[in-house]
Amino acid sequence: MEIKRSFGFLILSVLLSSAVSAQLSYSDASFSGKSAIFNDSFDNNSNNWFLDNLWIKGEIANGCYGITCKNYQRATGLSYKQVQIDLARDYEIEAWLRVISGSGGLAFGINSKFDHYRIELSANNTLVILKNQPSKGENQKLYSGSVSNIIKPGAFNKITVRKLKDNFYIYFNENFIGSYNNIKPDGDQVGFNVGLSSSISVDNLSISYMTGETTPALAERNITKTEDPKPVQTITQENISAPRNQPVSQQKNEVTDVSVSGPPLISWVSPSGVTTSLSSYTARVRAKVRSGSDLTSVLFYINGVSKGEGEIKTSPDERGAFIVEKTISLNPGENNVYLVATNSTGTSKSDLRYFSNPPSKPPAITWGNPVNDNVIVMSDNISIEASINSPTELKSAKILVNGNVQEESSVFQQSGDNGTEYKWQRNVILKEGDNSIYVIATNVAGSTTSEKRTVKYELAVKERRIALVIGNANYGEKAPLKNPVNDANLMEATLKELGFEVIKRTNASLAQMRDAVREFSKRLVDFNVGLFYYAGHGIQMDGINYLIPTDAVLADPSDCKYEALAVDFVTEEFGKYPDNINVVILDACRDNPYKTWSRGGPAGFKVMNPTSGTIISFATAAGSTAIDGTGTNGLFTEELVKQMLVPQPIEGVFKKTRVEVKKRSKDLQVPMEWTNLNGEFYFKK
Repeated sequence: MEIKRSFGFLILSVLLSSAVSAQLSYSDASFSGKSAIFNDSFDNNSNNWFLDNLWIKGEIANGCYGITCKNYQRATGLSYKQVQIDLARDYEIEAWLRVISGSGGLAFGINSKFDHYRIELSANNTLVILKNQPSKGENQKLYSGSVSNIIKPGAFNKITVRKLKDNFYIYFNENFIGSYNNIKPDGDQVGFNVGLSSSISVDNLSISYMTGETTPALAERNITKTEDPKPVQTITQENISAPRNQPVSQQKNEVTDVSVSGPPLISWVSPSGVTTSLSSYTARVRAKVRSGSDLTSVLFYINGVSKGEGEIKTSPDERGAFIVEKTISLNPGENNVYLVATNSTGTSKSDLRYFSNPPSKPPAITWGNPVNDNVIVMSDNISIEASINSPTELKSAKILVNGNVQEESSVFQQSGDNGTEYKWQRNVILKEGDNSIYVIATNVAGSTTSEKRTVKYELAVKERRIALVIGNANYGEKAPLKNPVNDANLMEATLKELGFEVIKRTNASLAQMRDAVREFSKRLVDFNVGLFYYAGHGIQMDGINYLIPTDAVLADPSDCKYEALAVDFVTEEFGKYPDNINVVILDACRDNPYKTWSRGGPAGFKVMNPTSGTIISFATAAGSTAIDGTGTNGLFTEELVKQMLVPQPIEGVFKKTRVEVKKRSKDLQVPMEWTNLNGEFYFKK
């Protein structure tokens, strides 16, 4: 009795093992068909895959999507699309990819935080299944193993993910890797991951719902059944990508129950007519190919030029027949299209189909950066941005800098919904001085050259600042002035805070003032910003503005040219350095202390024409006098230093000072300035 029970258990175990092992077959998941959700054979970038961001560099060419990791902040790169998969339904994701260097693979279930699952292949033929959660800083490895015995070196390898009920079945080149009930995607974005210092190439991505009955084989089968019918042979994109000297199918048996022998027979499905008129420049074409032996290749030709292979699927209603499809890009005018199919017996060419398309226009280019015709920069490179509108496929775009091509591209990312807008951005290197820049864009209708942009590259020169500050208050027998020394001290402190070297004199004699100007002038050669500030008595006589030293003896107006310092004496020194920023500030328009002169003298200062590179500011308007104020500082200087500490252009400093002084003096004092500056200047940035 015990022997019978043991033998029965052994038989049941063997049968159960057979059922489980049957489930490992790629074709063993029972379903009656597939309903396509998404497919991309990368003939173009109509699905707007990433081509250039901080993490990856991408290129779509020759029916493949190449992705290279930029190693930004030592991070891997993701390129993904939202596919809107109903995660509750059964579905299948298949990708054909090749690792060029490093590692990369298929990523799915990507959510808004970039958490995802991925199936990653490394260059040393190791397959890894990961649960990556950047939001939590976690990386869980679900599987790792060698696939050296089933990999196709140098070719595209197929990764398959099938969700059946609550399980995920993973296949590599149709070989079963594992079943997982702990994969729980919470996002519907699908794409590709590329590792650090890695590059991959993707040939096709297809996503489908699995229709009909999709119960795993273990639940379906009668364990006493000894033989199952063989599945119908399927030609896949992976097979098409195989080397031309190898048969597409890995099975050596020929398809049975077909009446075709010899080379393939090709019949058009769409378009059915010989000539088709289109309003766009793309078309989806389809044909049926009947073949009694394995297909080696099916190539599409437009105007005699090969455009690569299309998608091949078994025909659902005829054994030994295949449906081939491809989205093609057409030129303006008339185009002819045909396809060439090859099997182990020979090659066949289809009938011609003609597409008539409307005439096209060359691209239109709109500048994004620089916006203005002429710009000045302080760096030897600049980011060039242009929007290109092309009614047909954009063939190339290039940037000419000073007549030489610096950048050229043939792959672009569409930026609009209508499929005609392209945004192009590149960095270019500038030479010192003026640089002429053009963008040239080309489509099948011709080339367009953008408007010219002139970018002047000026070497950034560090500002070196020096100032001469004089404040005179004690004039011997004359009544001392209240604020000039305090104003000079306040100005000195402010200028030092703003990075100036300061030469200061207070209650200076004529000799001391001349010596200070001499020292200031000698040092100007080593600086590119110079400032002169004076507070004290000042008068104009015979059209000349004078600054009065504390030891001046002015018995008569004619004594001014001997006893006082002409303002021109200072501004002439600034005139030697017209490329500098030169600033003159005169808080000296007070009442003439020498009113006993027989001729008296006009009040205030006379307007001055500043020399090149100079701005001159008066504490009050020409011909008027300033107010000392009620505090320890003059009204003008007190407001001026406040504005100097605010980040704004120097013109704004004097303008806002004028507004505040007018307000506080009830319009009795109105500061003015005259400028002949040759550059921008900020006391504080």
